[in-house]
Amino acid sequence: MDVFALTRRLIDIESTTGMEAVVGEALAAHPDVRMVSFTGSSETGKRIMSLASANVKRMNMELGGKNPFIVLEDADLDLAVEGGVHGVYYNAGQVCAAPGKFYVHEKVYDEFVRKFVERASTIRVGPPEDPGTQMGPLASEEQRRTVEYYIKSGIEEGARAVLGGGRPEKFTRGYYLMPTVMVDVTQDMKVSREEIFGPVACMMKFSSRDDITALANDNVYGLAASVWSRDTAAAVRLAERIQAGTVWVNGHLSPEQGGPWGGFKESGFGKEGTHFGLREYIQLKTTCVDLTGNRNPAYELP
Repeated sequence: MDVFALTRRLIDIESTTGMEAVVGEALAAHPDVRMVSFTGSSETGKRIMSLASANVKRMNMELGGKNPFIVLEDADLDLAVEGGVHGVYYNAGQVCAAPGKFYVHEKVYDEFVRKFVERASTIRVGPPEDPGTQMGPLASEEQRRTVEYYIKSGIEEGARAVLGGGRPEKFTRGYYLMPTVMVDVTQDMKVSREEIFGPVACMMKFSSRDDITALANDNVYGLAASVWSRDTAAAVRLAERIQAGTVWVNGHLSPEQGGPWGGFKESGFGKEGTHFGLREYIQLKTTCVDLTGNRNPAYELP
């Protein structure tokens, strides 16, 4: 059965539960599919890679992220707060490049957290059809339970939720969760190391620029990061040391990026966008033709 017939057959399967896995696994393993481009979780990406390896497919993987948001001591805190609130609560945090953890210099940590909590507390949670809504629900009940698990895990490990942490009381339907800010987070906690994919800001302190490089790179992911500072040259030097496919300076989720997109480490490999993205779908081939008609002495047997 060719791949097109296979696809039609799979789509005709009268199943809803597990349908994505049925179709995805069959296409990933099928020998007529010569490339797989996937955007999703790192765990699903690993499964696809395992299936695709049987016939050595080309792959382009855009996977998860736990993205550092680094606030240096000379940052414009109001600007950083706006960027952070937008980044972590946009689409209820369900964005692979959302800030996964906030590293804030100890000299400005208290002020930054205070301003951040004040700003985040103004976010209007509600249904998407309401023009006044600024943050809608999570995608599913399962995803809300996952985010709640991480919040509970963080509290059990010693962190505190100084904002949010629960469901809004006024909505009895829908998978809503309040914007959450957690403090006293440490590098070894699950909320610091694993992708939450929800509206949870995890706050941590650092004391030196040498420390923050090591902290930011102590990360199985490498999708994105941001550095906030009034000293652009210093911020760029720090950005160069961070192991991530995209690093913004004084921005996060900046729409004007315009460059190739793709991560390092468990965030995947390959690029999307620009000519670098097109190259992922191109195979180079060399054809050599001898037009001399002469016998090549290199072919003579010794």
